[in-house]
Amino acid sequence: MSESDCTTLGSFDLQSGQAVSVSGRKWYKPVICIDTNASGEKRSIKTYRYQQGPLGQYFRLLASHEYRMLTQVQGVAFTPQRVKREAACSNTISYGYVDGVPIKEQFRKGDIPDGFFFRLYQAVSELHDKGIAHMDVGNSGNILVSPDGKPMLIDFGSSVALKWLPSITRAWARKRDLLGVLKLWRRYDDETMPEVLRQYYERYYRKNIYTPKRFFKACKRYWLSDGEEMSELGAIVGVFFVLWFLTTIV
Repeated sequence: MSESDCTTLGSFDLQSGQAVSVSGRKWYKPVICIDTNASGEKRSIKTYRYQQGPLGQYFRLLASHEYRMLTQVQGVAFTPQRVKREAACSNTISYGYVDGVPIKEQFRKGDIPDGFFFRLYQAVSELHDKGIAHMDVGNSGNILVSPDGKPMLIDFGSSVALKWLPSITRAWARKRDLLGVLKLWRRYDDETMPEVLRQYYERYYRKNIYTPKRFFKACKRYWLSDGEEMSELGAIVGVFFVLWFLTTIV
């Protein structure tokens, strides 16, 4: 993959693989396309739009961090496999195509597979045993239903390696993931949710205040002055240094 290929990737559409305009996309959102390589392997390619300057460095750290997290879960059946990162495209990662539909879409079809959330709960627990916390399980877009009805986890950009966390933070990260499972379970298949888990969810779940949207709002309140729009650089300064730290120690 050449440097020009990296630039071109920013105009691809997720589903069709066809070139589309990215002018309407939020600047911090990655672009994902599906491609088939020369050997016939279908792969997902995830890239960020900026490559130069402070923003380019920030997105390279994002890609580097997600690549490191994915390499640590290689061989785990419910995660993306065969992850690669091209040296010429440092803000891009790719991995084997994950076949499945988002849980929200599956719910609209009225066809949640039997035992799906039991398997998802077990999958997240297994992920923790591998030393990784996903940290965004409660986002329904990150949970896919495979053709055979099994859960698949995608988007490891927010993931953390548990071994680097203090014990109290490690316990919080695991709890956050499992509450994310219960959140989706309650929303999409409430009738099958065991009462003990429902009580646990109702006691401990709090609305997620760590989403990118809320993060940028918090940054905006801090950085804005005289009603001017916050610069893109100002929005990512805090996260830049956090990811830099995670990338250097993991």
